[in-house]
Amino acid sequence: MRTMGLRATTLSPGIVLTTTTVAAPLNVLMIVVDDMRPEPGCYGARQFTRGRLRGLAGSILVVLLILCAPPMEGALELARPFQDHTVLQADKPMPVWGTTVPGTEVRVSLGTRRQTTTAAADGTWQVEFAPVEASNDAIELRVSSGKERVTRSDLVFGEVWIASGQSNMRWMLKDCAIGKETISASNDEGLRLCNFQGRLHPGGTKYPRELLLGLNPDNYYQTKGWESASPKSTPTFSGVAYFFGQRLRTNLKVPVGIIHLAVGGTPMEAHMPKSAFQRDDTLRPLLREWWKNPNYPQWCRQRAALNLTEWLRDPPEGQKPPHPFAPGFLWEAGIDPLLPFPVRGVIWYQGESNATVDGARGAPVAKAVNRRKFEALIKSWRRAWRDEELPVYFVQLPGLNRNWPLFREMQLEVSQQVPNTGMAVTIDVGHPTNVHPKSKKPVGERLAGLALANTYEMKVSGGGAQLLEYKEEAGRVRLIFDRDVRPASGREVLGLEVAGRDRKFHPATARVEGKVILVESDRVPQPVACRYAWASFPACNLADSMDLPASPFRTDNWAIGAKAPKADN
Repeated sequence: MRTMGLRATTLSPGIVLTTTTVAAPLNVLMIVVDDMRPEPGCYGARQFTRGRLRGLAGSILVVLLILCAPPMEGALELARPFQDHTVLQADKPMPVWGTTVPGTEVRVSLGTRRQTTTAAADGTWQVEFAPVEASNDAIELRVSSGKERVTRSDLVFGEVWIASGQSNMRWMLKDCAIGKETISASNDEGLRLCNFQGRLHPGGTKYPRELLLGLNPDNYYQTKGWESASPKSTPTFSGVAYFFGQRLRTNLKVPVGIIHLAVGGTPMEAHMPKSAFQRDDTLRPLLREWWKNPNYPQWCRQRAALNLTEWLRDPPEGQKPPHPFAPGFLWEAGIDPLLPFPVRGVIWYQGESNATVDGARGAPVAKAVNRRKFEALIKSWRRAWRDEELPVYFVQLPGLNRNWPLFREMQLEVSQQVPNTGMAVTIDVGHPTNVHPKSKKPVGERLAGLALANTYEMKVSGGGAQLLEYKEEAGRVRLIFDRDVRPASGREVLGLEVAGRDRKFHPATARVEGKVILVESDRVPQPVACRYAWASFPACNLADSMDLPASPFRTDNWAIGAKAPKADN
């Protein structure tokens, strides 16, 4: 053993720190602290006296051996997505990445295929495997670097989807209608769930300052990793996401993996990356002191201010308050650590916190404002996965005693005008007063229908009837749809209204003729506009032959709440 260097430093009068580095293979740093003071000394939390260490002849000698032999144990790590039972996206290039000691060789085996690379100066490494087809055959992922080995078992190639949003996506299977019987029958090795749950639930609580000081996007989500569907794993998983995955499994016959990231109460802003705000002059101001910014969703900033009471009373200098409602927080906490893990697409159920000015029964937020945010979010997902055609399927807000018609219309327009998106209509499965309707199976299965029809190009119904054309005729209006329609219940179509030039809407009767509905009202001699299910909690029943409901719609573009213009003299 030979020394590599000697250095002595005086810490204070009478105390000398000597460091000596010993050569490999031990790579030991020897630290000697010699106290030559005539009185007892203090070293941090420890105190020594001559009486206690009299055998050292009046001096104190403390030797610390710090083992630092590279490669450091525990330096090799795989990225977050790679756990036992992981579903890997089929038919796409598969990157595998992680960290280790800088400059070391990394060997990666995925099943029978192998790749080798060298860790960069910051310790990161990544390899990429060519696409393979979906398979029920399990494989191992093995990674080695130096003397370290990491193995992940029971991985399969299949279909991977992100499920995100706020509380209705978060709504647990155990709390859903038919939840109990669904859970008891949920054993399926081919349906695998990765359930991320937030450490701080934004309920009506003032959280301790100590908790907030330790909270950040890196540690916000907690998960048990990938688990096969079973009565043990499904009760606390998203009901909507479970029913979505279950229908995909039934139809596709390949492994399906769902990564759940929803958090109750969250606004769209929390799920968007900060870059989406920074590149948009209209959205950028929302980053400034969001918790008291009057343009940030009101309910969210007020609830966050309550949760953050102890933080805001004495905020740490230079730090912004940590909260899942903050702009960009959930993107940084949930999406960033997954990238570039391939996925097939995203399912989304959110809007309750953005639809009205107070997040409750107040006035609607301007449609253009929410559309700008929603399209920015969709673009962000597609940029992140470098896929301009990444499928995004979302849930239109259901019936409830809140002012949601404009938000539903915004969602309808996005589904019609933004490529590779689709909307599951749920106007028929809402509740008049409960923001969390318990019937989640139709919601998840309708989302799955969109994916099966559009992404997987299967011959299934992918959504409700769409209005194609509107014509004014003598004493009535003609509505033309993309398929045959009918009342889902009863003999009459409910929910239609017409208005004349006075812009006053009245209930209307309808005659259905295949794809055509003829609409009229005794109280409106000459209709110029027609609306369907245009109410908070409408009585409506228009559906297609598969009983999929039609979306609420209107043929006018009149400002909501505006008076009719005065007639010309």
